[in-house]
Amino acid sequence: MSKDLVIVVVDFPTLDLFAGAGGLSQGMASAGLTVVGASEMDNDALETYKSSHLSRLPQSSLELFEGDVGRHSFRSLKGEIAVVAGGPPCQPYSLGGLRRGVADDRDGIPQFVRVVSEVMPEAFLMENVPGLARGTQLPVLKRAIEKFRELGFLVTWKILHAADFGVSQRRQRLFVVGTRKSNFKWPKPTHGADTSRAWVAAREVLDASRPIGDLNNAIITYAKSPDLRPSPWDGHLWNGGGRPINPDGLVPTLLASMGGNKTPWLDGGNIVPDYHAYLLAGGAPRRGIVAGARRLTYQEAAMVQGFSLDMSWCGGRSSIYRQIGNAVPVPLAKAVGSALVKAMARTEDSIKPRGLAVL
Repeated sequence: MSKDLVIVVVDFPTLDLFAGAGGLSQGMASAGLTVVGASEMDNDALETYKSSHLSRLPQSSLELFEGDVGRHSFRSLKGEIAVVAGGPPCQPYSLGGLRRGVADDRDGIPQFVRVVSEVMPEAFLMENVPGLARGTQLPVLKRAIEKFRELGFLVTWKILHAADFGVSQRRQRLFVVGTRKSNFKWPKPTHGADTSRAWVAAREVLDASRPIGDLNNAIITYAKSPDLRPSPWDGHLWNGGGRPINPDGLVPTLLASMGGNKTPWLDGGNIVPDYHAYLLAGGAPRRGIVAGARRLTYQEAAMVQGFSLDMSWCGGRSSIYRQIGNAVPVPLAKAVGSALVKAMARTEDSIKPRGLAVL
């Protein structure tokens, strides 16, 4: 190797807005982005984020912007941040919410655009629910993209399925990425159709007979008026919104409203397929508690989202379930983050290097 060869070691200082418990931050950090700042207004999520950051990176500095992001100016970070990332509150556009869009005071997209305009990073990564790219909400996405383009970004967006990147969950998320040069390429699925690896089945992650963590005591009972579907794992044969988990399939989307009867559950008694067949044959609906069934613990839900089991969660149980349901699955965040790192590495001359090594 030539002694005249200079290797430029570049990191990409990143700001994570609406950071929550840190799913997006952890995935981006695994991809090579250096998270140096984060904003969050939920106190429990902020404490979880700080605890996790300190345990994983005890020597690294982290600037926290607590409370409403709209009360903070980020102009001082201009020229210091390579990537602005974040998931503005998705309730205004979620099928699980009222879908009030820009009329919802939780709409964080204008604040995300504002921070990008103040920081003027080399790239941005915005995450949200797929509902923002559909129907009456699509114009909201288009207006945001137009504003990003006015700031000089080349913008692309795509809806990604977490299961395609090794997450055993039916969870789709919208990602919007902007770069200064048109070299960003979306990550290719590592699991599923057209790959060498099948989706990760729930049984590879969860075991009904071996709970991990603190048991969830929300019971599962038979529905008084069952709604039959072709698959025993669909329909409403049981109480509440939490669906049974098909051990050979994917975990249903983990919601922020988990904790009670909206928490998916494991069929420890092998009752689901038999009861479905029984109803199809004309059997009368049953009553009472489903034997052997139990809902996911928050530790198991976190594991499905890609968090490590030694993660320290702050707040009460409902708050912890909410933090987990609101999070970006860590492997999915890593996949998109890695694609962004590759794109930026190809244009590293535009990033201020943090160090030089001469060989």
